[in-house]
Amino acid sequence: MARPLSEEKRQALLEAACDFVARLGTEASTAKIAKAAGVSEGTLFTYFPTKDDLLNQLFIAIETDLMERMLAPYSDGDAPRDRLRRVWDRLVDWGLTNSTARKAVRQLKVSDRVTAQSRQKSKAMVHDARAIVAACLTGHADPERIDFYIDTIVFGLAEITINAIAANPKQDENIRQSGFDLLWKGTAA
Repeated sequence: MARPLSEEKRQALLEAACDFVARLGTEASTAKIAKAAGVSEGTLFTYFPTKDDLLNQLFIAIETDLMERMLAPYSDGDAPRDRLRRVWDRLVDWGLTNSTARKAVRQLKVSDRVTAQSRQKSKAMVHDARAIVAACLTGHADPERIDFYIDTIVFGLAEITINAIAANPKQDENIRQSGFDLLWKGTAA
């Protein structure tokens, strides 16, 4: 009878993979990942049958964590600008507290090792976050440009803002507000 798999080992493997993918890309060795997680390489393959399976599950885990942070409950009575600011702050906070995951997911998003199925699952998770942002921009932004703003501008400005705050943490609130102002004013119809 096979032993049940340990969620702690699985999580340790995902964390080690995240670290190595962030630093070395998707070609990081499974032997090094397993060693960093404190298990044998054979154990890694007990949890993840292939390296691609490990990378795809890592991709989904990171995207899930980000979406859970962004989709935490919001107050329905807030003005659209205030709701968007809360989404913005959550996105920036996640990026600042998860720099390794942010670097890893950038590597994974451009990797051909991440399957269409994983990308579709990620896209489905992002759907609800996009709906929140779209609702905030409705009546404020040109409706024909909202998809571009969400898919490109929000995440691009967040990345710039996160990097600026990381380089100058004493200016966090000023940089964060400046990034949000660019987003809000730049999307005005």
